[in-house]
Amino acid sequence: MAWTSKQIFLAFMMVITGSINTLSTKVADEMEAENSAHKVVPFTHPYFQTEGMFIGEMLCMLTFYILQCCARRRQQEQVEMAPSRQQVVNFPKQIFFVPAFCDCLATSTMYLGLTLTYASSFQMLRGAVIVFTGLLSVAFLGRKLRYFQWIGILVVISGLVIVGVSDFIGSTDAGKYSLNGIITGDLLIITAQIVTATQMVVEEKFVTKHNVPSLLAVGWEGVFGFTIMTILLVPFNWIPAGMFSTNPRGVLEDIPDAFIQLSNNPVIVAPLLG
Repeated sequence: MAWTSKQIFLAFMMVITGSINTLSTKVADEMEAENSAHKVVPFTHPYFQTEGMFIGEMLCMLTFYILQCCARRRQQEQVEMAPSRQQVVNFPKQIFFVPAFCDCLATSTMYLGLTLTYASSFQMLRGAVIVFTGLLSVAFLGRKLRYFQWIGILVVISGLVIVGVSDFIGSTDAGKYSLNGIITGDLLIITAQIVTATQMVVEEKFVTKHNVPSLLAVGWEGVFGFTIMTILLVPFNWIPAGMFSTNPRGVLEDIPDAFIQLSNNPVIVAPLLG
């Protein structure tokens, strides 16, 4: 079946916005500012950046209600009564908890991996989600993949192998990236795709049957994700992180340190908004 122009546009926009997300996150990681220890260091706060992503998702809910208000106003201005096109929004909100938790875990893990490897590798390794989603959909949704879909999965796997090998070869002159860091970062990104694939399967099994409007679904996922991440950030401020930490206290995430760096270099806010 041929793709519609809308589907082609959406696919194109996913590539563009996904690339912007990766580049802006990496730019923020590499921008420097004075931290709480009075040292000028890069802004590496992956969990803080995850919070920013969920704020963006919550804005989709605001967009949905704005569009609804506009549609309702247009309907009221019509002379003749027309059937309502308002989407039904009655559904159990708790269905978004598990997808939001998966999104929270996957995004924070990917952002952590991004601090250890190249942005180009990050973007390409995210393609592993196709492989895991296909396999999980067969196992848990009873899907049957056709031959060309299996061929596509094999092509993606081949591409992932090439990316991985190129990272190892390029690590000899990696500069600020160590071989161990690159390997760890790449593995974290690939592992996160398993969680993302799980999120997609859960959404298809439990969320799509309620016919929730897309913007509202993303908005509620953002609400749950932001809440979960905010709760997790409390213990993260005290959990030692070893090689995964670059903040002065050596913990998973140091929120006060993040705000201190933002205050010392407000320009970092720009890529964070990206």
